[in-house]
Amino acid sequence: MSARRVTAAVVLSFAVVASAAVAATVPVTFVVDVPASTPAGAVVWVSGDATELGQWNGAGVKLAPTAARRYSGSVALAASTPIEYKVTRGSWDTVEKDSAGGELANRTWRVAAAGADTVRITVAEWRDHGTGAAPPPKHSTRTGDVRAWPAFASKYVRARDVLVWLPPGYDADATRRYPVLYFHDGQNMLDDSTSFAGEWQLDEMAARGITIGAVAPFIAVCVANTPDRMSDYTPVADARHGGGKAGDYARFLIEELKPAIDRAYRTRTDAASTGIVGSSLGGLVSLAIACDHPEVFGRVGAVSPSAWWGDRWLVKRARTAPRSLRVWLDIGTAEGGAGDDAAAIVGAARDVHDALLAAGVTSLHYEEVTGARHNETAWAERLGRILTFLLPAD
Repeated sequence: MSARRVTAAVVLSFAVVASAAVAATVPVTFVVDVPASTPAGAVVWVSGDATELGQWNGAGVKLAPTAARRYSGSVALAASTPIEYKVTRGSWDTVEKDSAGGELANRTWRVAAAGADTVRITVAEWRDHGTGAAPPPKHSTRTGDVRAWPAFASKYVRARDVLVWLPPGYDADATRRYPVLYFHDGQNMLDDSTSFAGEWQLDEMAARGITIGAVAPFIAVCVANTPDRMSDYTPVADARHGGGKAGDYARFLIEELKPAIDRAYRTRTDAASTGIVGSSLGGLVSLAIACDHPEVFGRVGAVSPSAWWGDRWLVKRARTAPRSLRVWLDIGTAEGGAGDDAAAIVGAARDVHDALLAAGVTSLHYEEVTGARHNETAWAERLGRILTFLLPAD
């Protein structure tokens, strides 16, 4: 194994990924037959893990009615790319279900190698049974001591909910202070009832790690996203997707939210005790904010970061990253979407890794997770390792 793949005195194993040029795209047509319960005039969408499918935003590709109870729409996807997706009527409250109203596994498809491709789908039922009424509530899966800060207001960004998870024994010792990790996409961290594609089980995983002595007791601040997610989580605009308002989001975190958390809880306020964690665009913005504000955030979890954003802006920024940062960086070998095949996505993450090393960041852990996709399930599966690296027990 070459020395360039050894970081923080940890030897990592890697899948072999052949170098490849950016894949050609194939037009993929989704043909969806919907149930009789579908409201007249409904708008149907395909949402999935690829960028062109909205990266699980609940919408993605908008379909048009083409016949009675049939919708169709097309999108260009990278040839031979595996995708995961579901059909919705625009949100996860109206996602497709099985005929009994039960949960469905993500649908999967491998895009054709060339030519045109057609995916035919039959939706059995909708989560709200097509009525348009509020769907039945999901059962909350929060565990432990969780404090809710609903609709936290800001002068920089849209108001959003914040959940604070406190470690076991927090109230038992009124003198102890704790490190803090801030998590983006906070509604996906603790509770299946608020997640759109499954939770990370942060509360269970953190409690387990603390109990067995692998993770230092810490406070988790879970910051929900809003419809402005793409703008909030991107430091520069992308030629195709826009965005670029992460500076305002950083000011919200640093000037408004963190001071409020530090006043309310027994936190350790120094940068070495404060981390920022996110996946996808959340991974991008985590490393970007820490690079710009190492005096605030000294620990970073860049999970499957969208290193392609803004003509690979993150690779350039990482070249001047502060040496003081402690960084977890990872990527799944089966991540991919239209315009970027899995090899190109892995390559971009490797380039971020190498740029961090060149900048002198030595407290760095890099993983290529064999077979892992770009979704909540994959990120939850490696959360324990992330916590152990970012906050190892003394």
